[in-house]
Amino acid sequence: MNRYFYFKYTLLIWFSLFFNLISQNDSTYLYIDHVFLNEVVLKSDYTDFNAKNFFLLKRRVLKVYPYVDTIVQIMSETDSILNSINKKRLSKKYSRRIQKELVDQFSQRITQLSRKEGLILSKLLYREFQYSAYELIKKYRGSFQAFFWQKLARIYEGNLKVEYAPSTNQEDIYIELIINKYIEK
Repeated sequence: MNRYFYFKYTLLIWFSLFFNLISQNDSTYLYIDHVFLNEVVLKSDYTDFNAKNFFLLKRRVLKVYPYVDTIVQIMSETDSILNSINKKRLSKKYSRRIQKELVDQFSQRITQLSRKEGLILSKLLYREFQYSAYELIKKYRGSFQAFFWQKLARIYEGNLKVEYAPSTNQEDIYIELIINKYIEK
């Protein structure tokens, strides 16, 4: 692909030079034996990401972001209530009740998300809380539950431990761009 790209633009430059030589008037003669042009390399760091991929990513982020807003609200309410509960047994009981309510409320919609949308949801959760989804489950439900859901996610090619790193990951850069442009106006 790259050689074709360079060859194509080199030919365009040579044809434009040749056209300019032929299109001159007969009264002025211009003889150029050799013209050497410096090679111009046109390349981009974003060659793997085209407009179609950006559109799909935008659609997925816009579909998943309302879940993140809801989770942020629920987590803030849950944290305030769990901080007021003194006994560990009561806090576990409350977190189990909240989990059951969340499963009842969101299970139908969450299970209809694609794998990629689930991965984007995990990244957006990391963006909001600075914790992976695995760490959030571990904090509220315990290590065994976090282990169980991570293994279930890995079966379906997901990962709850995924981090959001726009400084190193190209897809995360585009997610940040989409959020800043279309959601946080």
